[in-house]
Amino acid sequence: MGLMPIMRWTIAAGLILIAVNAHATPGHKLLNHCKSGEGRGLESAIPFGTCLGFASAVMEAMIANGRDERLKVGSSSDAGVEHGYMSGHNACFPVGTNPGDVRSAAKEFLNINPDKLDDKAVDLVAEALAGAYPCK
Repeated sequence: MGLMPIMRWTIAAGLILIAVNAHATPGHKLLNHCKSGEGRGLESAIPFGTCLGFASAVMEAMIANGRDERLKVGSSSDAGVEHGYMSGHNACFPVGTNPGDVRSAAKEFLNINPDKLDDKAVDLVAEALAGAYPCK
């Protein structure tokens, strides 16, 4: 079995875990997944996929909210930028933003804000992405 099928199943498993637990996932739990996913092999692939999938899902939800006229707080006039909004946070993502970069921004934010780790992970990732991808 090649590496690509394993990665696809890993990401799928991570997304399923997110769907089941997203309503109550605290920041410390997501940070544990992000840190556990730094190794090699299958034992780190599932936490890596969970962290990557969670951060990417928040970015996609922010972009979807940014397209909803009822939720727009402001807008970016920059071509090639997708405006996003969630949990009171605005972000402007360059078209083609890499999921790995989104994961890294979320993980870094969680690492440097240990006092917030009991908050909802979805809110923390939205705050992280607003900081990493600010609107002009």
